[in-house]
Amino acid sequence: MLAHYSTICPFFHHLPIMPSQRPISTTAETIEPIGITSRAWAVVVLCGFAGMLFYMDRGTLSVLKTTLKADLGWTDSDYGWLVTVFMLFYTTCFFFSGRLIDRWGTRVMMPLFIGAMSLATLLSGLARSLGEMGACRALLGVAEAGVMPAIMVAIFQWVPAHRRGLASTIKEPLYVVGQVLATPLAVWFTTRWNWHAAFFGPGVVGVFIAFAWWWTDKKAHVTTAIPAAPATPDSADTRPAGYREVLSRREIWGVIAARLVSDPLWFFLIYWEPGFLQERMGMSLSDLGRIGWIPTAAATTALLIFGPTSDWLVSRFGWAPARGRRVILQYLVILAPLVLALHYVRQPAMAIALLCLVRVMAVTWLNFTNILMADLVQKKMIGTAVALMSAFGAGTSMLCNAFVGPIVSSVGYGVIFAFGACLHPIAAIILWRAYGRKEKPAGSTRPHQ
Repeated sequence: MLAHYSTICPFFHHLPIMPSQRPISTTAETIEPIGITSRAWAVVVLCGFAGMLFYMDRGTLSVLKTTLKADLGWTDSDYGWLVTVFMLFYTTCFFFSGRLIDRWGTRVMMPLFIGAMSLATLLSGLARSLGEMGACRALLGVAEAGVMPAIMVAIFQWVPAHRRGLASTIKEPLYVVGQVLATPLAVWFTTRWNWHAAFFGPGVVGVFIAFAWWWTDKKAHVTTAIPAAPATPDSADTRPAGYREVLSRREIWGVIAARLVSDPLWFFLIYWEPGFLQERMGMSLSDLGRIGWIPTAAATTALLIFGPTSDWLVSRFGWAPARGRRVILQYLVILAPLVLALHYVRQPAMAIALLCLVRVMAVTWLNFTNILMADLVQKKMIGTAVALMSAFGAGTSMLCNAFVGPIVSSVGYGVIFAFGACLHPIAAIILWRAYGRKEKPAGSTRPHQ
């Protein structure tokens, strides 16, 4: 079967099993069924709710971009400044959040992150000037820098390796609820009352989620979801890993470099897609509330398929989990030219259709690279490693975003789309170069990458 794959697409023939991962066999002698406790599933669901709030709190501002420009007299450059402020604090705090999570655990840190995120959203509803909104976005960036690393750490604490692809996609429907509801809820609150009210709903919900997390996420170290492993010099040392220790692992630099390149498109879609649909496609705020959620829903539906598919590749072919993620990522870049096609469409329905496919690629890349990073490092450094990778990706996104507002104001979206269409193919080449060496026969010694 592997020969069949290499015949169809030689590009994937040389994807190796990473040295930090052992192939998962499907034989009864080598894999023991491991139960997942009800508390573990509850944590997975709460991860989904945390991600839902993550996207709702972030997305409300982008939905209201055109409304705020008209109401407060902001320009595209002003809006771009708000996004840059958020990205600056979001990027910087990644260098601290992962370390804090590895040191204090998700039970302590996640309620703090969710609580601060909800406070920032509530205060955004009270903002009446660009400076006040900027301060709220700064606080939101500080809080959100810890949410996704904490989610990844929680998944790896509670769920065994051969079920993490499934667990990571089970939470995705709640992610999409946040992204989908951000648009119609913001529109509903704004049209019924005013734009200030659109920030209050997610903020109040977040307070309850923070308390629920504190009550649920406890005693993960004794759950039957995590099999005991023989003690090794690395695994016996449970102290949180430092930045130097994490960054000294050469095998993680391929996925970090891929995220450096690919993340700017994702952040562009989050913050500028609603404005593009309203200002370029002529959609009203009500139109956006009715159909603006469709690309996000389509992307999450696809992700629900790709997650179990990566687990199936692991069990069917004996691949390492990291390889199952990479294969899917590299095939998805065939959708990248559709980003450029957005510049040439004039019908809202066609733009929505293209955005559905573009989002499938971008969302899957974001999700699977997080899992891929966690696959490549030891448990004690997952939070720090994911946070550092996210910081690098957010850093390049912040730099790119600083130019989006002036470019859109002067020449429109065409240059942005042309640039965005190149990013994921370049990232796929980086992954191939980093992990595309020819596999050695089973049982042979592979050098540490």
